Amino acid sequence: MKLSELPNKPYTFTVKYDFNMTGFLLKAKPDEAFKAKTDLSTKFIRTNTSSNVKLKDNIVLSVDDVAKLIEAGRKVLIYYDTTKKLDAYNYPDEFELLNMVVKY
Repeated sequence: MKLSELPNKPYTFTVKYDFNMTGFLLKAKPDEAFKAKTDLSTKFIRTNTSSNVKLKDNIVLSVDDVAKLIEAGRKVLIYYDTTKKLDAYNYPDEFELLNMVVKY
């Protein structure tokens, strides 16, 4: 399964080169956050999560595992390194998130 095939589409933002990801993650409070090289990546590296202790061996997840987290209703952020793009899934307010992206 591809993330683009999910029924709930993400909010997508292009971030600036000096984007403060740490400050943004602290403010946005995602349940899961991942980093990938490109939109077509099949491996997602966990960068921040509320379940670090329980899932410490699952640092690299597949597309299917990430899709399951999104379908379960978890707030998921995915940062694509080469395109400087940020996808946000299951967030209730797009404009509140946009304000945070602009701030950081």
